[in-house]
Amino acid sequence: MRRFTRNTAIAAASLGAALGLSVSSASATALATFTVTGGGAYTATATNPTLSVPAATLQCASSTATGSVPNGTGLSGTPIGTISGITFSTCSVAGIPFTVTPSALPWSINVSSMTGTDQANGTITGISATITGVGCNAKFAGSVNGYYTNSTHTLHVTGGGTLAAQTGASCLGLIKAGDKANFVGNYVLNTSPVIKSP
Repeated sequence: MRRFTRNTAIAAASLGAALGLSVSSASATALATFTVTGGGAYTATATNPTLSVPAATLQCASSTATGSVPNGTGLSGTPIGTISGITFSTCSVAGIPFTVTPSALPWSINVSSMTGTDQANGTITGISATITGVGCNAKFAGSVNGYYTNSTHTLHVTGGGTLAAQTGASCLGLIKAGDKANFVGNYVLNTSPVIKSP
């Protein structure tokens, strides 16, 4: 009986160890809450944002986003705000003009953690956009990483994530389906929302 009890305890401990990380992570995510003050509707502008794949980089002179970061307390952070509209101006690859057409709006701005009291870390999800130009048509979809700085009211889009070229992408051999893409830009908001974690 003692041996059975011991073996049962070992099995339970092993199962707990196997599940512990995922349960702890899920619990931590569920318990993480945030407070937003000074929020509401915003317009944000970025200078020289880029979208790069292994063989090419699309650079735009500017980009303007609109959306909302609502005020509240006890917010889950998923999402903390939205991008309901976004445009890209004067875009090119190696001097060849391209047009960027966003879709599937709104995109979600999510916060998962804080670094100190000034930096809210997270992702932008639901991204979808098509680039078109001479001999080129490629749709990109997925998520990117980023963070928001309270003191400068700037949303820093840092790339990474799951953003990638979708099936049917064709661009003079420079872009093919499955290519990972890095979308990078610093969007300065015309309002000053402050995100905090209680």
